[in-house]
Amino acid sequence: MPKRILMAAAPIHPVPPLKGAAVEMWIYEVSKRLIGYEPHVVCLAGDFNPETEYKDGIFFHRIRFGRLYRRLFQKLTRLDPFSYNDRILKLIRELCPEIIHMHNSVKHFAPLIKEIRKSGLTRTMLHFQNEFPIDEPLDLDAFTGCSQYIMNHYADKPIAAAHRFCINNGVDLDRFRDFRDVPDLRDDIRGRFGIKRGDFVVLFVGRVSPEKGVEHFIESASIINKTRGLEGVRFFAAGEIQKGGGHRAEYARKIMDMSAGLPVTFTDVFTPSRMHLIYLLGDVFVLPSNFDDPFPFVALEAMATGLPIVARRKGGLKDYITDGENGLFVDEESPGIDIAKKIELLANDKQLREAIGKAGRQTIVERFSWDKIAAEVEKAYNLLL
Repeated sequence: MPKRILMAAAPIHPVPPLKGAAVEMWIYEVSKRLIGYEPHVVCLAGDFNPETEYKDGIFFHRIRFGRLYRRLFQKLTRLDPFSYNDRILKLIRELCPEIIHMHNSVKHFAPLIKEIRKSGLTRTMLHFQNEFPIDEPLDLDAFTGCSQYIMNHYADKPIAAAHRFCINNGVDLDRFRDFRDVPDLRDDIRGRFGIKRGDFVVLFVGRVSPEKGVEHFIESASIINKTRGLEGVRFFAAGEIQKGGGHRAEYARKIMDMSAGLPVTFTDVFTPSRMHLIYLLGDVFVLPSNFDDPFPFVALEAMATGLPIVARRKGGLKDYITDGENGLFVDEESPGIDIAKKIELLANDKQLREAIGKAGRQTIVERFSWDKIAAEVEKAYNLLL
């Protein structure tokens, strides 16, 4: 009988997610590919998911808090007598998993880790996709990071772990196809967005938010539109646009003002089940992030689609992009200006564009398919046990 593993998501999104939620997607994609282990997933219940379900080879345990409970115990009194962690502990006692593999939250899981370690219920693995403050020492059986950047970030933090694993993010290569292999589908998708056969499309995927560096993407559009003289170059930004009040909404309005009069189209958010189609819009993919993105899914997905990637030399991208071979890094002194230069270079040199795009696709095939990532996870489990 396969050994049981409990994958635990923070109480934010259901698994699988109904909108962009990288951590929950990682849990889903890896869990359904585990062979030597019986995967159980615990997460917050969504509006359209049953609380318990067996699907895609995964046992789902979704925790639902009623409206009255949330209002009375989580907001007003903050007593939370049967908390998310309490319910996970109950599930652990019922299932007796060999490992609880928790994801991307110190705030939610630090108390749970203490309780598990004290009682010896199971082995603990905490998996990071982002940087979080560690306010007090963490005692784990295994620490896992999504990139070497993340591993380095936590190297001097107060984390005691018998095992440390760098396990990357992945891509579904059956969905994210090289655009050259699906020409009819690509023509259809581009046609739906009014893209003409001769247009050259520069694509950005991500929320319109300050850390994503969308201002550099728009600056490059302005430069190309006004001074470079490239005909038929269009810019598409696919991702959430915050409306209403707040810093992110204010930033979005600024970006819209910057885009006025430019050949820039904003598509707003798409569901995860449609995202593989969005990359078919592009000829070049731009990732202008202002922060050290630990291991961005969008870069993997764009490269899997065969798009040459133009990016800032940030975060986890340095783990697998070699400048001039499977991607192009831009000058940090003036990212918007250099993004424009790189776009112009790729637009005018089809041979270079195809060589970088194909090399990027090959990188993903060799290193970052979900099947390979799931196999690495199983190796880590084997070592832990």
